[in-house]
This record gives sequence, C-alpha cells and structure tokens, in this order.
Amino acid sequence: MADAPKRILIIDDDAALVDVLREYIDTHFAQNTYIVETAGNGPDGLRVVRGQRPDLVILDIEMPEMNGVEVLKQIRAIDPRIPVIMLTGTADMTATAATLEHGAVSYAPKPLNLQYLDHLLALYLTPPRGRPSGPPRL
Repeated sequence: MADAPKRILIIDDDAALVDVLREYIDTHFAQNTYIVETAGNGPDGLRVVRGQRPDLVILDIEMPEMNGVEVLKQIRAIDPRIPVIMLTGTADMTATAATLEHGAVSYAPKPLNLQYLDHLLALYLTPPRGRPSGPPRL
C-alpha cells in the first residue's frame, strides 16, 4: 500500500514565486507524492494550519499584515512538530536567526535554488529507515 501524499503549505505574498514552487513540486515529483496548498498571507496560512495540519510549511519572512516570525510563533503554538522552512529575500541575518530561535528547521534565500528545495523536502518529509512515516497526530 502506498503512503499517503505529504501536505505542503506555502505561505508567501509573492504569487509568482508561489506558482513557480507549486508547479515545480507538481511536475518534478512522482504523482501523489505531495499535495501543495498555498496562502498569500499569514492569517490565511494559519487558518490552513488550524484546519488540517500540513506535513511541512514553507514560509516567507517578509510579508505585509503579519510577518513570517509572528506566523512561525503561532504555528509553533498550534503544533510544534510541523517543520517550517523559512524563505528570505533579505540579507538581514537578524530576522533569519530569529526564525531559527523560534523553531524553524531551516531557511532558504530568495531567489530559491530549486535543487536546495529538493534537498529540504527529502530531509524533512522522508522518514528515517525503520521508522514510521511522519509525526504522530493528536
């Protein structure tokens, strides 16, 4: 029996980047490997997280309305087991360091290297050999 597809949530206000990421994931991985959901801002992303927990979140740091650090803190309060990868388009490492302090598992600079994205998806969505897939759900 095949494993259920992993759910990836992309939260970013850059619609063009979101489209590129969604298309890349949809076309470069086996069918039914990942289900990609998107949100254009922090509050919408948090609604998705509350409604049905994703297996991984890709989250932009710089967004209007609610920045990525605040969204990350709230995701951690909802479910601290969800791995969150931060995207940053700024050279300011202070914000990036803050995301790691608040529980992000990694970060990637913009423009995003898609081979690096492959590595991150494999790292955080592939269970180690001999272990069941994914964290237990409450």
